[in-house]
Amino acid sequence: MQRELIAVPEHWSVGDVLDYLRGHEELTTDFWEIFVVDPAHKPVGTVALSWILRTPHGIAISDVMQREQTLIPVDMDQEEVALRFQKYALISAAVVDPAGRLVGMITVDDVVHIISEEAGEDILRLSGAGDGDINEPIHLTVRTRITWLVVNLGTAMLAASVVGLFQGEIGRFALLAVLMPIVSGMGGNAGTQTLAVMVRAIATNQLTSSNTGRMIYREFRIAAANGAMLGALIGIGTLLIFGNANLAIVIAMAMVINNLIAGLSGVLIPVTLDRLDIDPAVSSAVFVTMMTDVMGFFSFLGLATLFGLGG
Repeated sequence: MQRELIAVPEHWSVGDVLDYLRGHEELTTDFWEIFVVDPAHKPVGTVALSWILRTPHGIAISDVMQREQTLIPVDMDQEEVALRFQKYALISAAVVDPAGRLVGMITVDDVVHIISEEAGEDILRLSGAGDGDINEPIHLTVRTRITWLVVNLGTAMLAASVVGLFQGEIGRFALLAVLMPIVSGMGGNAGTQTLAVMVRAIATNQLTSSNTGRMIYREFRIAAANGAMLGALIGIGTLLIFGNANLAIVIAMAMVINNLIAGLSGVLIPVTLDRLDIDPAVSSAVFVTMMTDVMGFFSFLGLATLFGLGG
């Protein structure tokens, strides 16, 4: 928030405003709008500087001011401020205290800095890297990163336990061990794509309770289409390379299933965390990775067992 601004009473004329601007050298020189206030110093409108210059001196400022304005509470979170500027295409906005009195203003150049800062913060949180300050003491960085790495270790052990359920089949048909990372890896990439879109939608308030169902259906359709195409490609490739039709069918089906799981997880996990007041940018990636790994291994090895590939 900037304290330096131009505020004038609503009973002044345009000529009074111009005389005021010319007669006080201590006034700020960088402004686009003039705020009009009532006797209680509450903003009642704004006037663009260009309007002042083009309006006859005798016209009352209240006749040329724009009464509709976006007021920013002094305690509003900076990310919400940036969203308001984006939503209403603002150049500047008045900041008011709890009593509604004008206490400062925010300009679009301040918001650009906020947007850049928040975007970098969300990217670092999505990776679990903390604040990303390269000058932070090593022990603090280690403590920040190790938390989510330990959680990730637990989810990796869960995925490994799924593989362990089928170790007999893998031992009898070694190609299963060769191909199963492809299914989980592609699912992980698909889940990360969906997750990035959803975290951004949540951060910018594009995702609301009214359109969540539509977004889930949309991502389901995208995941189904991608899964079908990837499944067909990997199935044909497996058939050509290994000459095993059953193996080709199994990996194609597993690819479709895991892409569907990835798409739904990429939507449902951040939405659920957001509803629980947990920042989805911080913890979503770990759980999406867990779902794609576990379900990727389970679907591929489970289908392989059903088709008797390990028999």
